[in-house]
Amino acid sequence: MSVTMVRQQVRADALEQAQAAARELFAALARVRPDGIRYASTRVADTGTFVILLELADGRADPRQEIPEFGQFLQQLQGFVDGPPVIEQLDVVGSYRLFATPDGVAAVR
Repeated sequence: MSVTMVRQQVRADALEQAQAAARELFAALARVRPDGIRYASTRVADTGTFVILLELADGRADPRQEIPEFGQFLQQLQGFVDGPPVIEQLDVVGSYRLFATPDGVAAVR
């Protein structure tokens, strides 16, 4: 499994627009229901910092690329952000039902 974390700063005047755009993207994902992906967008409370977690199943290409709403979201995002994103690959040390495993519990490494 591949887990990526993205931190993105959004301008204060664009917070509502950014959140609305994210909700539209997640509605499209719920409609399309792509396999091999777990995806969450969160916002650090009372800030303009968004933290996105993306898990892709081993050997899977990112299915978001095939969803037109994802491309639209990325275009909209350019007008909301304040600086470049910070993108990091994560090693899962332990998890309870957050990242996919057959039994829902990731082994502690």
